[in-house]
Amino acid sequence: MNITSLDSLLNDLLTLTLSLEKIVFAEENEPEKWIELLDKRQEVMDQLSGLFAEGVSLTEAQKKIYLQPTYEADQKIVPIMDRKKKASETQLTNVRKSKAANQHYGGYVNSYSPYGVFFDKKK
Repeated sequence: MNITSLDSLLNDLLTLTLSLEKIVFAEENEPEKWIELLDKRQEVMDQLSGLFAEGVSLTEAQKKIYLQPTYEADQKIVPIMDRKKKASETQLTNVRKSKAANQHYGGYVNSYSPYGVFFDKKK
């Protein structure tokens, strides 16, 4: 394995990470785009892991040029992604609770009652 292909993989990792950072910080971002970039990043990291398992090592210049900016971007991205993940999980939980209540009461929870009274129609 020559240094240029290692540099190429490291450059790909950095480029994908910076693209992910831009998408995560965008006003209207879509998690589907995150997943696509994360998958590509994982492929590159798997290739790098294979090289490291073969005994290839990084130079100090490669660490400074490629890994340091990648690490710094990750430190910004991960907390935001975690927050959005937790918010999505909360929304999903609320939807499930609403659906369960609606099924439990047979659809009468949100319906209009002309009498102004709630009739419990549980089965």
